[in-house]
Amino acid sequence: MNRILGVAGSPRPGGNTEVLMERVLAAAAREGAETRLYSLGGKKIAPCVDCRGCTERQPYCTQMDAMQELYEHMLWAEAIVFGTPVYMGTMSAQLKAVFDRCRPLWRMDNALSRKVASALAVGEGRWGGQELAIQNVYWAALNHGMVIVGGASVPYGNWEACGVGGEPGEVLADREAVEAAEGLGRRLAKIRIELR
Repeated sequence: MNRILGVAGSPRPGGNTEVLMERVLAAAAREGAETRLYSLGGKKIAPCVDCRGCTERQPYCTQMDAMQELYEHMLWAEAIVFGTPVYMGTMSAQLKAVFDRCRPLWRMDNALSRKVASALAVGEGRWGGQELAIQNVYWAALNHGMVIVGGASVPYGNWEACGVGGEPGEVLADREAVEAAEGLGRRLAKIRIELR
């Protein structure tokens, strides 16, 4: 993929989700991909209110918040990596709001269906719900018709980047998470999928 967007779905700017996402994007950039990072930290993205305005007002949602600029980044990307901290065993409310607010893109000839989705998650413990949170991200992406591509990192052969960290930057001490994130970035930069 030549254009990769990382959406760091944590409400905390500069937190572990964003730090790990930076590793994904840096590895992809080293392989020649053009990358962008969009952090939800400190930004206002309201939940969908089911006003049905996106069915009448194109191209985007009637709510005027940070989602307006995120739509443009999502349309630019060929692949989107969704990162989330684990909150109560699933993705953050901020990231869930992004998926819910993508209905206008679905109505725009299902624009996300021509994109690759990947995910990473950070929890405070080794078994902190990271894989379940990633599965929830993937279900949301599949509802938009996106094609799932995992990292297939070595030596574990897994399809996700799961990190452990509490305080900002702690995730960098998780060697397996950093390796998986960098492997995901390299794979996304090299993979070629023709989506029409």
